Amino acid sequence: MTTTIGIYILLGILLLPIYAVVAGWLFGEPRDFRTAGIGLGVMAAMAIFMISATAMMGIVFGIISSL
Repeated sequence: MTTTIGIYILLGILLLPIYAVVAGWLFGEPRDFRTAGIGLGVMAAMAIFMISATAMMGIVFGIISSL
């Protein structure tokens, strides 16, 4: 139950400014899809980096704790 509430809070409330920025890039005037694409690419790259760094730290901590 707590995990479900946490997911709603994370995806719904904490990421609301990101949703607003993306919507502004895509639906705002004047429409500049190049800037929106660059911004979305940067956000995607940061998300991939954070997820991979977290996974690597988990692997490292698992190796250290098994020694």
